[in-house]
Amino acid sequence: MARVSKKKASFGTSMGVSSIIAILVILVLVVFSALSIVTSKADLTLAQKTADGVMAFYSADAAAEDKMAEVAAAIQADDGWRASLSQNGYAISSATGGTLIAYTVSIDENRNLNVELLAGENAGLTRKLWQVVPAKEWAPDNNLNLANPG
Repeated sequence: MARVSKKKASFGTSMGVSSIIAILVILVLVVFSALSIVTSKADLTLAQKTADGVMAFYSADAAAEDKMAEVAAAIQADDGWRASLSQNGYAISSATGGTLIAYTVSIDENRNLNVELLAGENAGLTRKLWQVVPAKEWAPDNNLNLANPG
């Protein structure tokens, strides 16, 4: 009688499973690294825009402070300060308790810093308004025709 080998045929399944797992792990790591790069790029862009906006605001704030010092110096210099400030682009109006002096400093193309100062009877200068406002009025875009099926 011939000898029959009792060895079972091996298909190499253990080698195939470990290769598939290794490929999946590498694929997952590549996807996560790509997502990390994209996220960090977006965060860097946002941080740069925020820093630029903050620098623009503080630059405009410093310019508004300089104009406020200019107004205070004009008030102390002579009695004709209303006319001289009006000629220099300041909006002058009467208010309860004194004279209201208003001006605007541009922060960027989208924002302005509006300032209103109250010059009191005793030559004191008080801030009434120091506010960031949009440079232009927002107008909605009504050109989308999403509900029109035909």
